[in-house]
Amino acid sequence: MRKVYKIGEVANILGVSADTIRYYEKNGIVYSHKDAANGYRYFTSADIYALLDVLFYRSMDIPVEEVCKIMNSYQHRDVKKLLEQKEKQVEAKIREQRILLGQIRATIEDYRIMEEGLDVLRVCPMPQMALLYESAADSQAYFHSMMEQEDPGAVQPVGSLIEAGFIAGRTAGGWEMTRLFTAAILPPEGGKAPPEEGRLVSAPKAVYTVVRSPWGLGIEEMLAPVLDFAAAQKLTVKGEAFGLYIFTDYSQPTPLDYIALYLLVD
Repeated sequence: MRKVYKIGEVANILGVSADTIRYYEKNGIVYSHKDAANGYRYFTSADIYALLDVLFYRSMDIPVEEVCKIMNSYQHRDVKKLLEQKEKQVEAKIREQRILLGQIRATIEDYRIMEEGLDVLRVCPMPQMALLYESAADSQAYFHSMMEQEDPGAVQPVGSLIEAGFIAGRTAGGWEMTRLFTAAILPPEGGKAPPEEGRLVSAPKAVYTVVRSPWGLGIEEMLAPVLDFAAAQKLTVKGEAFGLYIFTDYSQPTPLDYIALYLLVD
């Protein structure tokens, strides 16, 4: 007599739940048989092999609707075409995940540098940046500049990280925030050309530190540590400073911005 299996036995053999098998049966992907003598439903070895195929295609994230067609009407050419389409989808997802992984790693590195540079003053080059969505020092103008882009996706950075920031300038009345921007920090080793929309900025020499700045703190007070350091080192201040927002701590009664400051000097 041919061996037959109850649904629980099939579930144990395949390592899936009985509900999963019932779901595939309900959707017309696999079929059970009814024993006329006792009314019990059963599966044959051939049905188990069919279920193995179903699980194989589902393991490749083939939609249930397509698996149903594979099991009922598709020939191998149809399956091949379906898998070729799935291959392209997976390749696109891998590219997206690689970009995401790069952003995660870059942000981790940014936080590491932030921790090491907090309140530590030193002279170093300012990294090359491509300034995107640059506008006057007004939040409304800044966000309007971002929305004006017809295809923001075309202005993605080729560097390691996107940063929001500001430019401060020295005026007759003191230091003032003059510009807001989003910047692509370009890798020091070079690479692809930056987007045409970006204005390249860099400096061979700057006083650098990371400061904690509570919301509402004035620019003069924020820049005080780097200005005092420049004066102590007898450096000539060129009248422009760049700030990059790294992290905002919302756990405090007044949120704190962690800002990388570059005061351009000679």
